Amino acid sequence: MTSPRHLTYFVALGLFWGISPSLYRHWGVLGMPITHVIVLTGLGVGVALGIICWLRGIDWFGGVRLQLFGMGCAALMNIPFALGLVFARHVPPTELALIISTAPIVNYLVALVTGRENAAPRRLMAIGLGFVSTAILVVTREGMLSGEISWWLIAACSMPILYSAYNWFAAHYWPRESHPYAAGVAESIWSGLLALPFLVFFAPPWSAEQLPLAAYVTIGFACLMWIVERIAFFTLIREKGAVFTVQAVYLSTPAAVLIAVAFFGGSDMWLWASLAVLMGALYLNNSGSAARPMST
Repeated sequence: MTSPRHLTYFVALGLFWGISPSLYRHWGVLGMPITHVIVLTGLGVGVALGIICWLRGIDWFGGVRLQLFGMGCAALMNIPFALGLVFARHVPPTELALIISTAPIVNYLVALVTGRENAAPRRLMAIGLGFVSTAILVVTREGMLSGEISWWLIAACSMPILYSAYNWFAAHYWPRESHPYAAGVAESIWSGLLALPFLVFFAPPWSAEQLPLAAYVTIGFACLMWIVERIAFFTLIREKGAVFTVQAVYLSTPAAVLIAVAFFGGSDMWLWASLAVLMGALYLNNSGSAARPMST
C-alpha cells in the first residue's frame, strides 16, 4: 500500500523530472558550459544533503561500499545527463522530454534481452507503441519529409538506454544498510568530482569567456529542486522498488511537454499524437499483469 509520504515523494519526483528538459534548454540558450552545470549541481546538492544528514545525525559518509555505490551511480548518471544537456541545444525540449520518457519501456526491453524478465504480451505491445511514439516524432520533424534526417533527434534516443543502465545499477547494488540521504550525498558529490577535471580542461572558471554571475541563478534553483529529487528517488528505490519509482514518468511526461510548450512553444498535432501513444505505452508497460514477470 502506498502511504501519503510515498505519494508525496512520487509526485515531487514526477514534477521535477518534468521541469528538467526545459532547464536543460534554458542553460543551452544561455550558453552555460555543460561541465559547470554538472559540477555545480552535483557538489551543491551533495553538500546540502550532507548538512541535512549532519543535522539529523545520519552517517553521511557510510563507508567504502556506499562510496563505491555513489561513484558507480554518478558515472552512469553523468553520461546521459551530459548528453541531455548537449541534445537540449539541438532538440526541442518537448521532443527531448518524450524521448527520455520512454525509459521504463527500454528498462523492460533490456531486462527481456538479458533474461531478467519473461515476455508479457502487454509489455511487448508497450515496446511496439513506444517505438511508434518515437517514430512519429522522428518522421514528422521539420525536414524529415523532404529527406533530411534529424540526426540529433535520433542520437537523443540513446538517453533512455543509458538511464536504464543507471536505474538498474541503483536498484541492484543498493547498499541496504545505508540511509537514502547518505546515498544521495555519495552520488551527488561523486557526480561533481568526476566532472571536475572536464571543467578545468574545457571551461576553467578563470578563463575570460565566463557568463555573468546572474546567469547561474537557475543553477541554484536546480540544486534546491534536485535535493528533493534525490531524497525522493533514493527513498522510493529503497522502500518501493525501481518499478514503482520509474512510474513517476506518468506525471513527468505530460508535465514536461506542457512546461516546455509554455516556455518555448513548438507544439503541433504530431507532438500531441506522440504523447498520446507514449502514455498508452507506459500504461501497458506498468499496469495489470504486465507489471509482473510471466511464469515459465
